[in-house]
Amino acid sequence: MMKIFIRATILVLIGLLSCYQLTHAKDMGRLFTTPQERAALNAERSKPHFPSTQAIKKQSLPDPPTYITFNGVITRSQGLPMVWINGSHKLFQPGFKVELDKMVGISVPIFLSKAKQRIWLKPGQTINTLDGTIQENFE
Repeated sequence: MMKIFIRATILVLIGLLSCYQLTHAKDMGRLFTTPQERAALNAERSKPHFPSTQAIKKQSLPDPPTYITFNGVITRSQGLPMVWINGSHKLFQPGFKVELDKMVGISVPIFLSKAKQRIWLKPGQTINTLDGTIQENFE
């Protein structure tokens, strides 16, 4: 008898909870998109997400500094050498990057991003990026 009462109580509670949720489901709105909304979403998703050539032109590359100086190099028997360009050992700097993987001897290639030009410097040399002249800085 007690089991029947408990089951009946549980069934009544479940029924009341489902009615409660049904009344609040009306406020939720639609759960699915209409065929027109789905078509619009699919059309938007199928568009290429590459920047336009105008957007690329607007994102101009930074100018390199007027002078780039190859301050020094430490070569190692194993692994890449360590170089200092403009007082820093960072390989990527605004307007240029140091290409250690293309280094020949102690000459290091520096790629000017905006000009798409590669220049080679030896330790103690400075390039004027405006006119392309290289100065020796040995003291």
